[in-house]
Amino acid sequence: MGSHGFGETERLKKCKSFQELRVAKTQSALPRKGWGSVLAGSEMQRQQSRLPAKRDKEKRRQDHRTVQSQRSKPGTSSTRLASPTGNMYEPRPARSFSAVEARAAMRSVLEAKLNGAKYEPQGSALAAVELAECVKKAVKALGYERYKIVCYLVLGATRPSGLSCSSRAVWSPAVDTYAEFCFQNDSLFALCLVFALYHE
Repeated sequence: MGSHGFGETERLKKCKSFQELRVAKTQSALPRKGWGSVLAGSEMQRQQSRLPAKRDKEKRRQDHRTVQSQRSKPGTSSTRLASPTGNMYEPRPARSFSAVEARAAMRSVLEAKLNGAKYEPQGSALAAVELAECVKKAVKALGYERYKIVCYLVLGATRPSGLSCSSRAVWSPAVDTYAEFCFQNDSLFALCLVFALYHE
């Protein structure tokens, strides 16, 4: 036998262990017969872990078949299952918006706030926003469910010249509507429009 260097003996040991490992892997990869083999055991474990899921799936299929067969039988009284909450979609409001009630609420708010008031150009923008919020709260207090309330208010000085206001909106004429009221005294006018849009 020849002499080996320091690194060569370790390399030969590694080669031997590598070859042994390779042989062991190829032998374990071969299919074995019998219940005691490693492959058969792991396969059994996998199948047993799938059994509860398979049982649940089969039960759901059976329940579905039962429901389908009951629906297809003639003479069954009801084919639909009863919903505990009922239909949530309401195409029409239970109580439609009344422009007369809204106009009365608008009138009471504007007369209470503006009776005896004088027009001031500096504070009119803030006053218009505050008045619109008060009118909107009064109309919402009437209790119309599922209506979105939009309030538009123009505040200006009373002059002999004319004024024209217009508005445009896309809505459903069957359920959406508006109410208007114009308050006027010697110093100012307030034109208020309330749009009621049904939220389906």
